[in-house]
Amino acid sequence: MSSSILLDIALLLVVAKLFEIPFRKFHLNPLPGYIIAGFIIGPYMLGLVESTIELSGLAYLGLILLMLYTGLTTEFREMLHYYKEILITASLGVLVTFTFIYLYLLFIGIDFIVALFIAVALSNTATEAVAAIVSRKGDTVTRSIIIGASFVDDVIAVFLITILSSISIREITFVEFIMFSLKVLLFLGTIFYLSSLFSQKYPRIYSLLSKDYFWFTSIVILLALVLSVISIIVGLGGLIGAYLAGILVSRGREHHDPMLKTRIALSNFISDFTVLLDAIFIPLFFVYIGLSYSVGEVEPFLYTSLLILALAGKIAGVTPYTYSFLKDKNRSLAVGVAMCSRGSLEIVLLKLGLENGVITHSIFSTVLTVAITTTIIAPLLYTFIYKS
Repeated sequence: MSSSILLDIALLLVVAKLFEIPFRKFHLNPLPGYIIAGFIIGPYMLGLVESTIELSGLAYLGLILLMLYTGLTTEFREMLHYYKEILITASLGVLVTFTFIYLYLLFIGIDFIVALFIAVALSNTATEAVAAIVSRKGDTVTRSIIIGASFVDDVIAVFLITILSSISIREITFVEFIMFSLKVLLFLGTIFYLSSLFSQKYPRIYSLLSKDYFWFTSIVILLALVLSVISIIVGLGGLIGAYLAGILVSRGREHHDPMLKTRIALSNFISDFTVLLDAIFIPLFFVYIGLSYSVGEVEPFLYTSLLILALAGKIAGVTPYTYSFLKDKNRSLAVGVAMCSRGSLEIVLLKLGLENGVITHSIFSTVLTVAITTTIIAPLLYTFIYKS
C-alpha cells in the first residue's frame, strides 16, 4: 500500500471525525456527517481524495465487518419469536414502495424495464445502514423487527435485481430462474439449519471455540469471509454471507453454559469489535459513499419525486402494520422511518444496472442521490422520534 493511500485514509478519517463532533454533541447518529465529509473532500467539491480501487476494497471490508457485527448482536430467538411480523413488515415495505415508484415511473413515460429496476432498487432497505442506526437506540423487540425485516428486504432485492439484470443481457429461461431460486433457498436453509443444529445438539462446538479468545476471534472473522465468498458465488452478494456468519456464531449464547464461557467470549469480542468499527470502518465506509456523490447529472424533479415516494412507501407500508402488535405510535413510526434507509446494496445494484446498460448515467446519479439522501434523513428522523 503506497504512502498516498495511507494519506488518503488518514485524511478521510480525520475529516469524518471532525464532522462527527456536532452530531455526537446533539446525540444524533453520525452517519450523515460521514457522508457530508466525503462529499466535501471528494472529487466533486474540493478534490482532495479520489475514489480508488484500494479505498473501495477497504470500504467493502468495513462493510463486511459491520454486517458480521449486525449478525453477532442479533437476538435470533427474538427474530424467531417475531418471524411472522418480520416477514410481513418486510413484504409490506417492499410491496407498497415498489408499487408507488413503479406506477409513477410508468406514468411519466419511463421504460417498463428501467422502471422495474429503479423500483426494485429503491424498495430495498440497507441492512448495514439500519444496523448502524439502531445500534445506539431502540429496544430489543424493535431492533429485531428492523434488522430482520431489512435482511429479508436484501434477499428479495438481490433476487429480483439478479433476474432483471439477466433479462436485460439476454432472455433468461424458466429453468435458469428455478435453478437460481433453488440455490438461494438451499444456501439460506443450510445456514439456518446448521445454526439450529450447533446451538441445540452440538453446543460443545461453541464451548471449544470459546476456550481461546485469539482463536475465537480468528475463526469468527474467517467464517464471515468464507460465507461472504459462498454467498457471492450463489448470487446473493457478500453482505448477506457475513450477516449469516454472525447469526451462526451468535446462537452460541442460547447454549446453557454454567461457566458462561461462550457468552463472555462473545461479549468481549463484540465490545472490542465495536470500538474498531466506530473508530475506523464505519466512518471509512460512509465517507467513501460521500466520495461518489455528484449533483452534476441529477434530474431535480425526478430526484424530488422519487425521494418522497421512497420515504412515503416505507412509512405507509410498515408503520400501520407494526402498530398492530407494538401498540406504540412512536416505536411503530420509528420502525417505518428506519426502514427508509438505503445504502451500499442499492449502490451496487445501480452500478450493475449501469454496466449492463439498463439505466443511463443520469438516472444512475439521480437514484444514487435519492439513496444517499435517505441514508442521511433516516437516522436523523429515527433519533428524533426515539428522543420523543
